[in-house]
Amino acid sequence: MKLSILICTIDEGIIRVPDVLMSPRDDVNYVVSMQFTKEAMKELVPVILKEREDVTLTFLEGKGLSRNRNNALSHATGDVLLIADDDNRYTDELIGHIFEAYEAHPEADVIHFQALDLEGNPLHPYPAPYVSSVELTFKRSVTTRFDERFGLGSEHLCAGEEEVWMKDASDAGYQIRYVNQPIVMTPKGTTGTQFAGNPQLQMSKGATFKHVYGTANALWRTLKEAGWWMVHRKENPFPILYNMLKGMVEV
Repeated sequence: MKLSILICTIDEGIIRVPDVLMSPRDDVNYVVSMQFTKEAMKELVPVILKEREDVTLTFLEGKGLSRNRNNALSHATGDVLLIADDDNRYTDELIGHIFEAYEAHPEADVIHFQALDLEGNPLHPYPAPYVSSVELTFKRSVTTRFDERFGLGSEHLCAGEEEVWMKDASDAGYQIRYVNQPIVMTPKGTTGTQFAGNPQLQMSKGATFKHVYGTANALWRTLKEAGWWMVHRKENPFPILYNMLKGMVEV
């Protein structure tokens, strides 16, 4: 079994990618998909990414994280694929959990795991009601692709692409499992703390609710979400509700 680690980055982020790479091993390779907003950004590519035989370097003009992930997927050669960001860290022990899981669950098409922060603590409580992209692995035979309406750099919806992908993969009949093991170390996210002041993030959550749960259930969840921010964070719920409903219209 071979594992392809798909590292997506944009512009100056390419400088961080060498720190993601482990020492070469026969069963792991990397696809580095670099988006660029200016042609000159390609000059920032570290030499090691061009020299390592286990690295495939590909370029994609423009923005959109889901576009970038789909580009990386199109260049992957491994039996199992791992979604990665340019600030992730891996060890042989962490990667070993992926191989062990697929050997133990050969029927699984998709396996999601746990992530640790850079201090070695769980990234969030597990099991979680959602999946972070860096916790996600799947066989190359899975044909589900990321919905390019969602994710950083998209025109309207800046998040939710992982939950949408999981829903689409489930609807396509793929077998999905959760394994209670960490596979990556990554910086703590800040999306939750940004939610109240970020209309685009609010739209994204409404759109994700609709895609994953259907309109009626999404309406109920949207009302609950706005109410939670009012009760627990003393936020005005009406702008949140408005933007989440606006996001639902997007899908």
